Amino acid sequence: MCWLDPIKIRMVEENLFKKFGYGLFQRKDINATKYGITNAEMTTILNELQLQDKLANFGVSDLYQFVSWNNDLGFPIEDTAGPEEVADFLYLRDDGGYYYGNDLLLFLGLSDQVSRMKTIASNNVSKKQFIQICNADLMVKPALAKVTAENKRFLQAVDTLLTPGMLSVDEFTAKEVVGRLADYASEDSISIKKIESIVFSLDEKSKKKILTTGFYDALVDKKRFS
Repeated sequence: MCWLDPIKIRMVEENLFKKFGYGLFQRKDINATKYGITNAEMTTILNELQLQDKLANFGVSDLYQFVSWNNDLGFPIEDTAGPEEVADFLYLRDDGGYYYGNDLLLFLGLSDQVSRMKTIASNNVSKKQFIQICNADLMVKPALAKVTAENKRFLQAVDTLLTPGMLSVDEFTAKEVVGRLADYASEDSISIKKIESIVFSLDEKSKKKILTTGFYDALVDKKRFS
C-alpha cells in the first residue's frame, strides 16, 4: 500500500463527495487521473476512507457510498443504502434486470412465503453468483435474453415459470399460477415475434415446459387479442 499525504487524501475525498454526494458509486466510475493521482493511489485512498468510516462497506468489492449520520434519536446512527437499494444499483437500474421466482409470486399475491435468498437475473453479470449484501443473501444470474423495458415482465415471468417448485404453491393450482404469469407478461410491449424468438432460442427442456404448461399459448392469445 502506498503512503499518501493526508492533505491529498482530504482533497480527493472532497472532490469525490462533490461528484457523488451520498449516492452509491463504483470504482469503475472514477477516473483517477482526473484527481491528479494514480489508480494505485486512488485505491489506497478509498481503502483509507473506509477504515475511517467515511465510506460504507457493503461487503461488495469496489462499491462505495459516503456515510451520513442520523441524530434523530439523540445519538449518531449510520445512514447508508440497504440491501435492496444496493441490489437495484448493481443489477436492476435502467431496466437492466429483475427479481424472479418466489419474489415475483410474492409480488403477484400467489405466495406468502418470504425468500431466504432473493433471486435476480441481470444484464450486468456473465455467470451465476451467490453474494451477500449487508448480510442479505442474493443469487444473481444472467438473464435469458438482454433485458429491456419492453421485455422485462415477460422474461421475469418465464424465469419464474422455469424455476423448480414455482407451480406448486398453496391455495393456487398450477394452471392458475401459469395464467397469472401470462397475464403479467402480457403487460409488456414485447411483440409476438420477439416472444417466439426468445422462447425458441432456449434449451429443449425449458422450451418444452413453456409450451406444455400452456404459458406460451395463453400469452400469445392475450397479445393477439389485446
